[in-house]
Amino acid sequence: MAENELNAVFKKVVEESAKSIAHLGFKRNGLKISKCLDGNCALIEFQKSRDNTADRIKFTINLAVICGKLLELFQPPLEKAGSADSHFWNRIGGLLGGEPDKWWELTPSTNEKVLMNEISSLVREKAAPYVLQYVRSDALIQLWKSGKSPGLTHKQRLQYLKRLEGDASTSQ
Repeated sequence: MAENELNAVFKKVVEESAKSIAHLGFKRNGLKISKCLDGNCALIEFQKSRDNTADRIKFTINLAVICGKLLELFQPPLEKAGSADSHFWNRIGGLLGGEPDKWWELTPSTNEKVLMNEISSLVREKAAPYVLQYVRSDALIQLWKSGKSPGLTHKQRLQYLKRLEGDASTSQ
């Protein structure tokens, strides 16, 4: 399998994953699958490794929520933001009970149907429900009040919590 063929299989994996959750309102844009709701976005983002070669594509899946009210002026707009702009971030491995950082390898010997089924099932059964539970600002507030803040520092958690709670009190 040539590099172009591996990239085609990788693209199919992303497409099949997006199709598996389209009924939930998720839309695909490149390597990102997102659902925007109430000014926030739930994001499932495929990330290729920097160490890929012509005969191997290594990738992982980032899970994120972007809160529109917390985006800074220098950041991209909500619909274009990625996991690097997020206010909640985890890797799919964190949901699998093993290593927090799970990477897959796509090689010429990879069974593409098995890989597509594995990834689209994980996206449908684990990733989408996980990000959807935190896509609303009130869910982020509750999470941060509990002391948890996946992908954030303690300081960021407190700053974001203060900003969102202040926003909530002024809008009432």
